[in-house]
Amino acid sequence: YRSDHYNFAKHGIPVIFYFNGVHDDYHQPSDEVSKIDFPMLAKRSKLVYFTAWELANGLKRPVVDKNEDGTPKK
Repeated sequence: YRSDHYNFAKHGIPVIFYFNGVHDDYHQPSDEVSKIDFPMLAKRSKLVYFTAWELANGLKRPVVDKNEDGTPKK
């Protein structure tokens, strides 16, 4: 598991995990800033921001699906 979100999710804490997949340079010395697509990064950042804004300011909070015994669904 490549992100901290897993430990929250396994304890029933809702998560959103934005991930565009791995690439050949992932966690390699060749993974350099010159390879970042900054216009795309800006679009993704806006997506995360607006998602968080909607969740924080919506009329209803997200509901965690639960099993019959009350434990969070995985």
